[in-house]
Amino acid sequence: MGSDTPRTLLNLASQSLVRNEVLTISVLEYLPSVFFPLLFKEAAMQRKTKMIKILVEYWPYSCLQVGLLINNPNLEIFQTILDGVNTWLKRKYRLRMHTLQLVDLRDGHHSSSDMQVGREGRNHLVETMLEEQVVEGHSRYRRNQRLRVFSDLSFMFPVQEDKRQAQLLQWAKKRRNFLYLCCEKLEIGAMEVSKVRDSLKLLEPEFVKELELNTVANLSKLEKFVPCISKMINLQKLMLVRIFQPRIHTTKEKEIITKIIFLFSKFSCLQHLTIDDVYFLTGHMNELFRCLKSPLVSLKITLCQFTQSDLSSFAQPWNYSQLKHLCLKGAILTYLDVFPLNTFLESVADTLQILELEDCSMNDFQLSILLPTMARCPQLTCINLYDNEISVDVLKDFLHQTTDLSQLTTEMYPAPVEVYNEFDYVEVESFSQLCAELMDELTTVRKPKSICFGSYPCYDCNTRYIYENEVKLCECHE
Repeated sequence: MGSDTPRTLLNLASQSLVRNEVLTISVLEYLPSVFFPLLFKEAAMQRKTKMIKILVEYWPYSCLQVGLLINNPNLEIFQTILDGVNTWLKRKYRLRMHTLQLVDLRDGHHSSSDMQVGREGRNHLVETMLEEQVVEGHSRYRRNQRLRVFSDLSFMFPVQEDKRQAQLLQWAKKRRNFLYLCCEKLEIGAMEVSKVRDSLKLLEPEFVKELELNTVANLSKLEKFVPCISKMINLQKLMLVRIFQPRIHTTKEKEIITKIIFLFSKFSCLQHLTIDDVYFLTGHMNELFRCLKSPLVSLKITLCQFTQSDLSSFAQPWNYSQLKHLCLKGAILTYLDVFPLNTFLESVADTLQILELEDCSMNDFQLSILLPTMARCPQLTCINLYDNEISVDVLKDFLHQTTDLSQLTTEMYPAPVEVYNEFDYVEVESFSQLCAELMDELTTVRKPKSICFGSYPCYDCNTRYIYENEVKLCECHE
């Protein structure tokens, strides 16, 4: 018999048990625990909602991870799972030694490799994880007897409202005294503030690890979420996206900005910060950096207006000792002194792995200040300098200095300014010739893994001319 035979027999036995639904339900509390994950999956495939409900009620492990057992359950099965949990909550006595402590309703929460292994392999993975939970889970949650229900939540746009999410929130609201609703990944967008805040009151805020605030429109609306967000003390990743308030005049607006910035002092676990298309922080970067309590791993400030004081704040002492990813895409630096940014790059040279300065519209002089420092970042794996005005001579000089950048796997450089005609259109012959020269210059000092030179996006089709080993024209010239 092959090594997979016991696993195959378990699968066959589970399929048979699901087909004999009435008999199986009658003896379910006496079945070995190893059958439960297999029965759950088979019952879902055969849409045996009654059996699913009973399986949840008698679940023998401390954790029920729905995403490992069912991929994207429909509304009926989702409601059946909630009904099973509700029945479990009402039970006065637990017939199994290890009582349910956690229900994870997240889709795709586990690594993609979990989903890609074969059916038997995945069964083995599920069972192994659950067996470990039997040993560890009971002691881990013994101190707190309330059931914990995990789900990612998104409040982006009303037209995109998730019916399963609405189902869950309504269900949790009625049982808030018997369980904790926990959310690690939370998105808040353009939905009505009062509706979102009512839902947030159901959450245990200390469980939120990732928060995206996207198109909440303006400062006054963002301020209304401050009391809720301030309790998310274990936040690790924060994204502020498209929050508009380009001109600040009133004292009230300035007070709101101060209040929002002060929030950052409460996030002692923050590692990843993204600020994208957020205008109200212009002129306040120094205050923001001073509030950061933990060293950032990634910092992305994109499509934001920088003042000289904002850029100078990078060179001031703040928590950047572990920074691996810096992105300033779309931050126009044309008329600013970049020496403070150079000082900052020197400070993070030993840790920096990804550097994105795309669309900063820097000129030869500014880039000549930064390029030698970039060449002394030995951990760099990715560099993006698209959409900066660099001459062919400055590019050649930089490429000659990159001998020690042995970790680079992705390099994106702007086509030199000499490839454009007087109307700012690309001259294909010049583009091909000069980019080929640059490639030849680089290969004399090291062998690049993935490198391309790109023009500004074409005025007509918004795509680039790209040179890798050959020229790829923009879409309107292909």
